[in-house]
Amino acid sequence: MDSKIEKEFVKSYIDKNYQERLLYELGSSKKRVNALSRFSHNAETILKKSVSKRIITSLGDFQEKDQTVYIISWDEKDGLTMPLTDAVRYLEASYMSVILIGKDFSLIKEEAENGCAKIFYLK
Repeated sequence: MDSKIEKEFVKSYIDKNYQERLLYELGSSKKRVNALSRFSHNAETILKKSVSKRIITSLGDFQEKDQTVYIISWDEKDGLTMPLTDAVRYLEASYMSVILIGKDFSLIKEEAENGCAKIFYLK
């Protein structure tokens, strides 16, 4: 895990009331699943109100310059850095919550409910 990237993500996008707890959970191998579960349903509640965010319905419309992103997820991809195109395919295929962190943006996919998951594009 890259704590520097994760800290910057939390500082940039997460509401101040949740930052300390989320950093603690992300930093603990036992509590990391608790942090991820916060993004499974209604992730918008822990995001800063001031963050520019929009819900994406099609990742085909998604355009970013970053070539690589950092992944926070439930499986073996957690903590990896991978090419953006591969990471987006992974995010699309996942039924669980996934966070992709780029240099100037992040994508948060909530857990799929009723076949349709919300994907938040944060800038």
